Amino acid sequence: MRVSQFLIISPVALQVIVTFILFGFHWRTRLAGEGSNRFTDVYRAQFELPVLFYGAALFGYAMRIIDPWHLFFAMLFVLAQVTEAVGVLVLNSGGVRTAAVLVAAFAVLGMWLMIAAHFSVAGF
Repeated sequence: MRVSQFLIISPVALQVIVTFILFGFHWRTRLAGEGSNRFTDVYRAQFELPVLFYGAALFGYAMRIIDPWHLFFAMLFVLAQVTEAVGVLVLNSGGVRTAAVLVAAFAVLGMWLMIAAHFSVAGF
């Protein structure tokens, strides 16, 4: 099933919005002189695993191999990132954060496996 390649922009845009929201909270606490806290930890995490997400989204888009599964894993990643932020900032739960990080890692792995599957079938 073919889908519009531009649909990958939606989860990428959502991830960027999440990052900027967390940046706002992070910056507010820095200006208040509170130093490192939960906001800082969650904000810094936006530059670790999401790099692989952005890479997979960009690679899939550039190679025109976005399919429904690729989009599913992309949205799953973003939802896991939002859940992680809510788990840490609202619920103050390490268990929720751990589960969300594992789901996000699974989603990114799924995106990259979909890319690998495409190349194994289509060839280089």
